[in-house]
Amino acid sequence: MKKSNIYLLLFIICSFVSVSVNAQETEKTDTVMRVLEQLQSDVAFLKNLKVSGYVQAQAQFADTLGAKTDMAAGNFPTGSDKRYLIRRGRLKFLYSASPLSSAAMQIDISESGVKTKEIWAKFTDPFVNWFSLTAGLQNRPFGFEVEYSSGNLESPERARMNQSLFKDEYDLGAMLTIQAPKTSPYNFLKLDLGLFTGSIENTSGMDYKKVKDFIGRLNFAKSYLDEKLKVSGDLSYYNGGVPNNTTSIYKVQTASGNPVFTAKTVNKYDNILREYWGADVQVSYAGELGLSTFRAEYTKGQQASAAGDIKNPTALLVNSATPAVAQPLYVRQVEGFYLMYVQNILQSRHSIVVKYDMFDPNTKVSGNQISSANGFTASDIKFNTWGLGYTCRIDANTKLVIYRDFIKNESTKISGYTQDVKDNVWTIRLQYKF
Repeated sequence: MKKSNIYLLLFIICSFVSVSVNAQETEKTDTVMRVLEQLQSDVAFLKNLKVSGYVQAQAQFADTLGAKTDMAAGNFPTGSDKRYLIRRGRLKFLYSASPLSSAAMQIDISESGVKTKEIWAKFTDPFVNWFSLTAGLQNRPFGFEVEYSSGNLESPERARMNQSLFKDEYDLGAMLTIQAPKTSPYNFLKLDLGLFTGSIENTSGMDYKKVKDFIGRLNFAKSYLDEKLKVSGDLSYYNGGVPNNTTSIYKVQTASGNPVFTAKTVNKYDNILREYWGADVQVSYAGELGLSTFRAEYTKGQQASAAGDIKNPTALLVNSATPAVAQPLYVRQVEGFYLMYVQNILQSRHSIVVKYDMFDPNTKVSGNQISSANGFTASDIKFNTWGLGYTCRIDANTKLVIYRDFIKNESTKISGYTQDVKDNVWTIRLQYKF
């Protein structure tokens, strides 16, 4: 074979091998690029997704068997004065791919089951960034403590007035928030305006009410002394109602000098007013003694609920034209407040808590005027509660709370409440937050 032919053959073979190698390299490069693109997409998704939550495992010890501690995680079982429970097991997913939009889902997991707490989407206008709309199952914008995270509470539970008037902190509805961007000198003011179903109060997942509940809140928050002093507060208003399921309601009237629940005729399914006014303030100062925090909150208004349960408007029409139990609503004038002081001990992991709260579910009646003969129940009794607590932040995620509730009810003529009930309770809670 001539040398020229040999050179030609070698050139063809080398060219073929080169093309084959280049094709394989290109294919490998394309595969690597696709993998990298997928990884970048996954990383971007995970970067926008925030997963958080906390577990509150606790033990409680009451003064007596079957203690009536419904405001301290529920009444004790008959024959028991000690119990373990998972008070809250929260898991929350928050996704935000843009500063102008976000969505969240939160569930509560305990030994009793799983309950949905939040499902909402939020959008901020892209023009001036002043207006945000939040729609779905969300926090009610009333006062401070109702919206304050249960994972940040210094006391094991919210004040009696907030637990009574807001059985659940969340409700289904839509809320408009007006607040200037952080760069604006008016950012310290925020206005929340929302329409909510109020259905959650009756443990119903459906919206069955013709009249929606309006909640409005004006908030301010300012810092002074190089962020050492922080002051914030709210003015809140709630205007809603409960559809009555009978042709009568009960209001307190004075007869022969004594307050008595008296029946009043109304149209069936009339909306019975539920209205609250609220104000609160929070002050914190980071000084030589450590962080000192003072909070105060006051609420007054009208509640419409069942005869024996201030929390529940159980006389509602829920997905049935003929409910199994048709009960008239009882209208009460309510008033409550709490004062709280939290002192961090120097710059340590330890702090102490002192809290006082008062709730009067029926300001029209008191003491021995409260009797079953006049139509009153335990839901009309005034309570005063002192709380003393100690908190240790074991590490960045773990917190230990030891807290004592001293609960005092007024003496009445209601059976079981003729004198102060032994319902004080110790709570020892271990919380892990992530």
